[in-house]
Amino acid sequence: MSEKPMNRILIIFLIIGLCSCGEKQKSEKKTETVTFEQTISELKDFELLQDFEKNKAEFGTPDTFELNDHSADGGELKVFHDKDFNYIVFDFWLYGETGKLNYTYWTDKNGNLEFKFVKKLNYEYDKPYYEENFKIDSTINYLSYSGMKIRMFDLNRNEIQKAELIDTTKNELESFFKDVTKGIEIIK
Repeated sequence: MSEKPMNRILIIFLIIGLCSCGEKQKSEKKTETVTFEQTISELKDFELLQDFEKNKAEFGTPDTFELNDHSADGGELKVFHDKDFNYIVFDFWLYGETGKLNYTYWTDKNGNLEFKFVKKLNYEYDKPYYEENFKIDSTINYLSYSGMKIRMFDLNRNEIQKAELIDTTKNELESFFKDVTKGIEIIK
């Protein structure tokens, strides 16, 4: 008879143990979710770039638009958006005889599509691409919209202090975005 009370006690301990493990797992999942959401909402500047590169597959197949009227050899726009991320990425490519441009914009998900961060990648060829032995030179600049003023960085993430260059680049990128996305409706 001593085995029956011992079995009951063992069963009670197992049930208590399983229930407490289940509660602990639920609380850990809640903690992970909250931490993840806080991290995403606080992403700024280069963190957005890194987050997108890391999670690009989660965005699925982007919406793609042909851009035939904006450069000699055409181009395309890919729009990456997903309900689990609080930003949208617009990735523009324009192709020409003597180079190509890649402008990538990270925007808020709100209806205004306010800029958060922009990457400008410019490839310049020393002669048309269809001629032999053409050489490619590239430059990368970044614009950050996260602070009180717009800041610009070079390839090595060093801040560029030339106000005129920052203003010119800002105006170029903003007017390009406005011009090319005119008439494109993004369904969020």
